[in-house]
Amino acid sequence: MKKARPDVPGVVAGTVLAGGASIWMLTGNGVLQPDDLGVTSALLLVTAGLLGLAASRRG
Repeated sequence: MKKARPDVPGVVAGTVLAGGASIWMLTGNGVLQPDDLGVTSALLLVTAGLLGLAASRRG
């Protein structure tokens, strides 16, 4: 049986959307300040990407 390949464009789009929504939610609720977004936003996007890749490999 042939294994399904990960949908890379879907993972990238999901990463950007999930990371953007997370950043928006955290800044809107006052958890993050706009000055703190440099490294924090990068870490959120990398984490979302890793979760997306892990989810695509399970399926």
